[in-house]
Amino acid sequence: MHLVAVVCSDPSLSHLLRSFRDDEARFHLHVVAPGRVADWIPALRTLEFAGAMVLDATAQGDAQRCADRSSLDAAGVEAADTITVTQAGLVAEYHLGRALAQALRGRLWDPREARAVVLGGGIEARAVARELASVGVVHLTLLADTRPEAERAVPRLAASTDVVATVPHDPVATRLLEQADLVVRTDPRASFPSALLGPHLTVVDLAPEGVSALRQRAMAVGALTLNRRDVEAHRLHLALGHMLGGGVRMEPLMQLMHEE
Repeated sequence: MHLVAVVCSDPSLSHLLRSFRDDEARFHLHVVAPGRVADWIPALRTLEFAGAMVLDATAQGDAQRCADRSSLDAAGVEAADTITVTQAGLVAEYHLGRALAQALRGRLWDPREARAVVLGGGIEARAVARELASVGVVHLTLLADTRPEAERAVPRLAASTDVVATVPHDPVATRLLEQADLVVRTDPRASFPSALLGPHLTVVDLAPEGVSALRQRAMAVGALTLNRRDVEAHRLHLALGHMLGGGVRMEPLMQLMHEE
């Protein structure tokens, strides 16, 4: 059985993951309290862990810097939510963006020619923007507290994707929100006008609560919605598959995330 560390600061999520048992007995999740990355990361090799899932956002930057090598995604966002132990050393990955895209595909959402808005800045916004551009979104708007923060969240994107990085009170922002097919909120403080919600829209809210006020309003008008737990299930699936070489089933992880 493979040991997989989970670095998590969310008590409810930690409880769920600690109690999870793999039906095929391929892996065991070992929850680690957040702390200095330099204190726990050397133990991954010493104790023969398959790797670690770093779900605590405050540790992801140090995790990427402490790894021996980084994937393009991890290097692009300068953070790691997965560390895999290999014979060549510790490899940093960042799966959040790909997990979000998989969750959307699972709901039959087609990104091609779509117009998306990301509400928030920082690592998660940058990762989401990278992935949405790579899967075919034709126009991407990033709205953050300040224009420099929004611009920092713009990664090197596909040439076919038009990008606007600005602030919510910019007059152009309302028009871009009106035209959106997809809204992804990475900052729970960010607001979205109720008048612009409708059944044409898909809303992904990465706020910690399962049913946020934004998600409630979106569901009330028939919008397709996803929450953080939906995306986290796909992130766990990607991370475990990467560490263990595939073969991990998605259904038990999704069920786990929605037990509460």
